[in-house]
Amino acid sequence: MSAKYTPKGRRPIGGVQSWISTLAKEFEEMGHQVGIYEPADTPNEQYDLGIFANLKYTKRLLQYAHRSVLVSHGIIEDEKPQDCTDVVMCVSEGVRSHWGLFCDIVRQPIDLKFWSDTGNLREPVVRYSYRTAPIKVPADCLHVKDKTHEQARDILRSAKCVYATGRAALESMACGAPTIIYDHRQAYQGALLGPPDLLTNMQNSYSGRGGFIPTYAEVEQRTQQAIEEGSQRSWVEQYHDSLKIAQQILNA
Repeated sequence: MSAKYTPKGRRPIGGVQSWISTLAKEFEEMGHQVGIYEPADTPNEQYDLGIFANLKYTKRLLQYAHRSVLVSHGIIEDEKPQDCTDVVMCVSEGVRSHWGLFCDIVRQPIDLKFWSDTGNLREPVVRYSYRTAPIKVPADCLHVKDKTHEQARDILRSAKCVYATGRAALESMACGAPTIIYDHRQAYQGALLGPPDLLTNMQNSYSGRGGFIPTYAEVEQRTQQAIEEGSQRSWVEQYHDSLKIAQQILNA
């Protein structure tokens, strides 16, 4: 598997890095030999299947794979698909539509054995993101960033409510925490919360697109609504089981 990948970098809790490490673990447990490479690396062997992201940077590694799958993770230029792999897939309908493609969807894989709900007493309100841009969250909100997966998981398991984006939102949901999906980035229309239905959120890569610019009153209302609705783990089990997704890619 190849991407702009920094396993010890500043983004340990989300993004393409977690996507790659999750599937690598599943492939290894299935008995496959797995290699993970950054753009400047030179593999010393050929692989039956190469899984690529950020093809703008990783294209030179195509020569080391007998068969190749490109997975486009987003709508920024780095994720723009190119017509040089055997198969192209997108992580959501929103990403596929953005690039004007007709291809299969491969969802974000979540290791349900690791990201699990222990039924702990839920106390803190948490913001789960490596980004630091302001968003109108409660004053006592705990910002979880630059944590290991184990550290983040332990906090999520006891969270009263979590504000999260993209893959981080799915990890929160898998831990049973009531989760509000938001995104403050300009490319995703600014600081948004919602929409509340999970199907639309899934189609938009859980990025928050299509929501609203929140006020403190709206955030308080959303928080209470999420707490009342409770755990969304069953949604992650249905659509984001990493074992099922690994099998889907192998069969592509």
